[in-house]
Amino acid sequence: MSDSPPPPEEPTSLETLNIRNLSIKCGQCETYQTLLRFERHGEWNVYTYECENETCAPEVTRTLLEVPAELDVFARRDPQWRGGQRWGGAE
Repeated sequence: MSDSPPPPEEPTSLETLNIRNLSIKCGQCETYQTLLRFERHGEWNVYTYECENETCAPEVTRTLLEVPAELDVFARRDPQWRGGQRWGGAE
């Protein structure tokens, strides 16, 4: 009998991630950051967040959130959105 934990389960096609359910908080000023930009990088969607205040320098506190495109519900939510299916080429 082994005391080691079972191996992690592989993700299923039903697992998704919606960035609308996440909060991105700055580690310097403790305020929540705002979504500024969306880009596709191969099989990843990259969301850029920045503070909207006079305290933080964006080049220092900018946050990049990388999400596997196949799990990214937010990018598929609205075909009219420039980050969504229509503009990104997904069907």
